[in-house]
Amino acid sequence: MMKNFTKCLTMCVFLVVFFNTKAQNSDLLKTFINKNDIAIRSVQKYSINLNDPAIDATVKELLRFQIASVKLFSSNQNKSADIAYLIREKCLDFLTKNSNTPLEYFKLSDKETSFFSSPKPVDKIDSQLNKSELQKINSVDVKNPHLFDGINTRIN
Repeated sequence: MMKNFTKCLTMCVFLVVFFNTKAQNSDLLKTFINKNDIAIRSVQKYSINLNDPAIDATVKELLRFQIASVKLFSSNQNKSADIAYLIREKCLDFLTKNSNTPLEYFKLSDKETSFFSSPKPVDKIDSQLNKSELQKINSVDVKNPHLFDGINTRIN
């Protein structure tokens, strides 16, 4: 009887720890993706005064990545995380080169660093988006301060 109780207790503890860790990782990823939304908005803000078509393409690329990351959050968190990490790297790179503001808010915390310890390369991002999403992103004016009004770049 005691042996069965111990097995049951061990299994319960394992399940609680497993699901609690999974929930914490999910919350961390959600927060990270939503912080990327702020980072992309900062990139867009600093790109408004720059007259370089490559920068416009960068903002559109970040939008494609962010929309894909948000969409994949509920169905494929590993891929969503890989995309989110790439977004943060690209945003930090852009902001380091084109702004003079402190970037501490966007740098990875210790928890995030351990969560993203081995991100995988991201490819075929456009396959995650439908035709209307791609058309919308390709047609946006990246200099428009209201660019984000009709685009879902956050997880609620």
